[in-house]
Amino acid sequence: VTTDFSQESRDAFFHALAFAVRKQARLTLLHTGSESRHSVPWDRFPGIRETLAGWGLLPQDAPRSAVADRLNLGVAKMAMRDDDPRQGITEYLRQHPTDLLVMATEGRTGLARLLNPSVAETVSYRTNSHTLMLPKGGRGFVDAKTGKPEVKRVLCALDPDRDPRHALGFLRQWLPALGGPEMEVLMLQVCDPEDATELALPQNGSLNWRQEIQAGEPVATIVSAARRMKAELLVMTTHSPLRPMARMRGSRTDKVLRDLRVPLLSIPIL
Repeated sequence: VTTDFSQESRDAFFHALAFAVRKQARLTLLHTGSESRHSVPWDRFPGIRETLAGWGLLPQDAPRSAVADRLNLGVAKMAMRDDDPRQGITEYLRQHPTDLLVMATEGRTGLARLLNPSVAETVSYRTNSHTLMLPKGGRGFVDAKTGKPEVKRVLCALDPDRDPRHALGFLRQWLPALGGPEMEVLMLQVCDPEDATELALPQNGSLNWRQEIQAGEPVATIVSAARRMKAELLVMTTHSPLRPMARMRGSRTDKVLRDLRVPLLSIPIL
């Protein structure tokens, strides 16, 4: 999880920590900025042990070793000195690939987006990272007071021209960590029904998978379907426009985030 010590990055931290606890994973907090490594203001950010104690997962007086001993959770704090966070985060991830990148995102439009593109989307595209993007001013799905993630409805709009097996495998592994057994997962294909393919959806008792095919303009169709089902999490494949005019208009991911303001899990096209 990346941080610039803003409220948005605090929310991203809570999501990343909740994931790490449930997956018994290693959590890295990464800050990129102009400060030297010794002057990064980590004290402005929630403490790991204090947060876990507040969630009822550790005693209030637990020693630092309890994070690993009791929860099997690894934690590291890293700092990259780089005035351009896109470059700093990208460089770090190329040296230290991750299973899941968690980032807050602002969602700029027009000229602002051309001159200062989304850090989250740029890094996700450059590093082929599975990225959970949390839009500024949007709603998350992890309770900051309890650490409990709860997602009941997920909309997955994957590229109909790409092999979906990698995305399905990743979702089958990660989605159970986000909510209860009644989670609804809608796999939406936006294409002509004649061009659609029958998906081999996972068959298990914990998630309810279903497939839907709709023709139409992709962004409008995805937004409409997400609003109709009241999706709490979106899943899309990474699309990054590279030409200046396309960057001004925004990518498909950026447009959907801007319209819906709900967390979006971006899956790279491999």
